[in-house]
Amino acid sequence: MTRVLFLTPETEDYLADSLLHGLRTLLGPDCVDWPKREPLYDTFPSDRRGELYGRGFTLYGGLLEDIEVDRVAPLRRAAEGEFDLVVLGSVWQDWGLWAQLDGTLPLVVLDGGDYPWPFPWSRSLLRRLRLWWGLPRRRRAAAFFKRELVHGHGMRPIAFSIPRERIARRPLRKTRLVPSHVVDPEVAERVGAATSYAFDSEDAYYDDLRASRFGVTTKREGWDAMRHYELAASGAIPCFRDLERKPESCAPHGLRPGVNCLSYGSADELLARIESLGPSEEERLRDGALTWAHANSTVVRAGQFLDAVAGGR
Repeated sequence: MTRVLFLTPETEDYLADSLLHGLRTLLGPDCVDWPKREPLYDTFPSDRRGELYGRGFTLYGGLLEDIEVDRVAPLRRAAEGEFDLVVLGSVWQDWGLWAQLDGTLPLVVLDGGDYPWPFPWSRSLLRRLRLWWGLPRRRRAAAFFKRELVHGHGMRPIAFSIPRERIARRPLRKTRLVPSHVVDPEVAERVGAATSYAFDSEDAYYDDLRASRFGVTTKREGWDAMRHYELAASGAIPCFRDLERKPESCAPHGLRPGVNCLSYGSADELLARIESLGPSEEERLRDGALTWAHANSTVVRAGQFLDAVAGGR
């Protein structure tokens, strides 16, 4: 059994938190999160979820049982060889730990930032050149997994994932064209939807998605977004603006127009495409979207991650 020490970021990070969810589900107490990632557990106060990014929807609804885990002196235990793998959850938040541990432990680094450039290439850091020259650089000692992987540089691809508990089961009763919340302002105006958060309740949010035939999504700061997975998991066919422009190496992976989603360049194009779909074609796309969601569950992603790390050694 693989034993993993997962060094968690302080604030919400969908890449780190979804991977941790999958690893804990697969490995149980053999995945040690340190510090304890409180918002993932069923003991996290429900009245505090609203303080979290995205109002705590999808990942932070108490899906993980708060089992007993030994978190005493994890770095010392890692140095003594107790763990097969040490995962740094966010290089952007915890690059100091990376600099300290690289070359001393079986370290894997996650870069879940919205930026296509690798750490430490960012506009904010470039403005502070004195700090820039003191920052660590990637070495061969640690494997790097990057979500917004555009430029390569020896990094490996990875993506967000969604808990399988969030994936809808059939039959689905579709009563509306699109959800109440549409992130593309042009489409939102045409269909009379809001562009800001429409729900305070996670149950109401998912009820709305599961009642919708189609779901609109776009590139925002980065190409990958939890909304892609939430839509597909709800059986709402993802309609992704300009999906063909996404670099192949960049997450999300596996979305194929005409197979499990639609791609469009304007509101007119999208609405015309939807209007032209027959019932059987729409159902085929919906089946494809649900299949894609299952292929991107947190458990599947965790297994892929462990296989990729083992294969890269």
